[in-house]
Amino acid sequence: MDSPAPASEPRQVALPPAAVLAAFLGALLSRREREVSDAPGRRAGVLLPLFDVDGHPHVLLTKRADTLSVHRGQVSLPGGGWEAADASLTATALRETHEEVGIPPEAVQVIGLLDDVNTMVSNYIVTPVVGLLPERPVPAPNPEVGRVLEVPLGDILAIDAVIPAGAGVPQLRYPVGGEDVWGATARILRGFAEVVRDALAAGGAR
Repeated sequence: MDSPAPASEPRQVALPPAAVLAAFLGALLSRREREVSDAPGRRAGVLLPLFDVDGHPHVLLTKRADTLSVHRGQVSLPGGGWEAADASLTATALRETHEEVGIPPEAVQVIGLLDDVNTMVSNYIVTPVVGLLPERPVPAPNPEVGRVLEVPLGDILAIDAVIPAGAGVPQLRYPVGGEDVWGATARILRGFAEVVRDALAAGGAR
């Protein structure tokens, strides 16, 4: 079980249950024009799995095993590189999530896609896929995964709220669950936090 978040982390933001939030997100993402990168690089898909724990929406992150030769110990979203057998980058994200943490593709209700994010070192162009899980997952991580984190989405929004607009890469960090989330994953979380706030505002106005 994950250790409690450090006391220095911002207080969690109150949010509706995952299914309600997913409906708001789906409505927004269906009409939002996302940013698609045309930069050269290998394509990848990652999943933002959204689910409830005690009625509060959470997302799932993974920490890469310390024994790996590349990106060891880094916190990321489940996912990986596109393969020729993948019908789309959504299929890539679902396949890789199944391989990494055991969540079957058929268990994920795909909500929509976020803006592409380019990695700065490994030259990947990452497409984040937002998905809803009907219930709290029971992860079965493979050996590449050192730790699975269930992170309250409210904590991510609270942390994001105190990061200055236009913060550069060194300042864009999300301390969650005793881990430090940075790099491309932090940039994806920043984009997701913005979309969540917009979806809540639009949903509350309906």
